[in-house]
Amino acid sequence: MTHDIAIFLDLDNLVIGAKQVNLAFDINLLLNHIKEVTNGRIVLRKSYGDWRQSQKLMQELATAGFTTQSAVRLNSFSKNLADMQIVVDTMDTLVDGHQYSTYVLMTGDRDFTPLVQSLRKRGKRVIGVGIKEATSRSFASLCDQYIYYEDLVPTPKLTKPQVEELLSRALNEQLKEQPRVRASVLSQRMQELSGGLFDKNSYGEKSFGKFLARYPHLAELEQETSTTYVIRPQKKPAVRPLHQRYRSELKKRRLRVVPSESRFQILKDLIHLLQQEKDCRWRQIIDALAEKYQKNNQHISKNSINAILLVARRAQVIHTLKGQSLASAPVLLAIEDAKPFQEAILRCDATYLQEILDSTEPFDLQEAAIALYDTPNYARYLQVVMNKWVKKRKPTLPVTNPIGR
Repeated sequence: MTHDIAIFLDLDNLVIGAKQVNLAFDINLLLNHIKEVTNGRIVLRKSYGDWRQSQKLMQELATAGFTTQSAVRLNSFSKNLADMQIVVDTMDTLVDGHQYSTYVLMTGDRDFTPLVQSLRKRGKRVIGVGIKEATSRSFASLCDQYIYYEDLVPTPKLTKPQVEELLSRALNEQLKEQPRVRASVLSQRMQELSGGLFDKNSYGEKSFGKFLARYPHLAELEQETSTTYVIRPQKKPAVRPLHQRYRSELKKRRLRVVPSESRFQILKDLIHLLQQEKDCRWRQIIDALAEKYQKNNQHISKNSINAILLVARRAQVIHTLKGQSLASAPVLLAIEDAKPFQEAILRCDATYLQEILDSTEPFDLQEAAIALYDTPNYARYLQVVMNKWVKKRKPTLPVTNPIGR
């Protein structure tokens, strides 16, 4: 059985839509794709719109076998007349004696929704074609198949100089009156300026941050809670301070350093909760403590609570039983000392120190004190912790005038 196809092209919607996203309209590209997905024969080809918009386009349509119904736009109502003509001509094909099995509506206008419903009610297959930004989602979902023109157009890849120029242009524009811009906004602007040609994935990177890392002379990332910003590169010392490198190493090992005041508060409340409650699970502990801190106007986040739980587990302050996931795992207090809070602090500090010693960084006790307590004044106390708890040693840099705790 022959599968005959009828095509109705809404020039105002599809052609103008393609122009708005900086894409050239190629009717033959569409026709070839339709033949491929339908394995049918295109019998009827009609287009509707203002023939004056492009003489070259009209010639291409005529060469491709289209007859064009002129709908010169004199006012906003003229577009409605063109839509009505498409509907009338489509419905005429149902009674003209020729049986079309598939109708291709090259438009994304939701005004054609009743037409799609009517065609499908009569057993016809309906394929829609349109531009993503100019397509109604409800209309697209109603079609048996919807084809986005952008997905068919071969996307030329920008050259490295073009990408760098694009990034520089977008940055200069976004940072003209502000010191920083959200990374997501910058990425979107680069796509807009490139007419949709820019895509970080096309350059071998899965994240925009990794893409920007290729251009340290143009951009630098700045993290604030869960939001990533882009700023202009700042002059940095050749080597980061040792205590910052310690913190980075600890974070890589899932032992993020929480400020000592919050660290002590979380440990104290954790121990108290485990002593009072017999059945405590990881996620329940985080939620319970977070709720308490919120009520007390204490700025301690769930991330900080989770970080301390991870340190406490590594330090054997707590231990977890098997669960479906860590979030649902039962948590038990592992300290039986008469002073569990003080013992917990010692064990956690010893765990931090052990991990620093196990890293490839040179060890400096004062820098370790700054990493854990933001001051070198805790160097002598940490020396005591090392003597009692830490097994593996490496040569330490001399401590200059250590101040007791």
